[in-house]
Amino acid sequence: MKNLTKLFCLLLIITAASCKKKSAIDGKEVLTVCGTKDALENIDWLKAEYSKMASSPTVNGIVVYKYNNKEVIEVQNAAFSSTNQHQYYCDGTKLNLDEPADFNKFRQERKLVGILFGTNIWN
Repeated sequence: MKNLTKLFCLLLIITAASCKKKSAIDGKEVLTVCGTKDALENIDWLKAEYSKMASSPTVNGIVVYKYNNKEVIEVQNAAFSSTNQHQYYCDGTKLNLDEPADFNKFRQERKLVGILFGTNIWN
């Protein structure tokens, strides 16, 4: 009985140690972006963009990057004709990536933080 109790305790410890607590929606980790855990609801300009594409997550996406030590939100809509005109800071200020060299630098130096919605269609 003593060995069975030890075995049970060992299994309980292993199980508890292997569990990883993670907040999730639809199996995806919930990201804290721009100081909020619900950026799609709490950031007005982003909420407006999200509402335009919410019904089509397989062909649209909202992706967060870290660039120049700031969070950048890239709105990826399949209807957009360009990929360098839809990057924004948290306050909604658009990045100026009009010049090909600037856009290439952004693509090379950005670090993926995560996907807030849909699919990273422009990866």
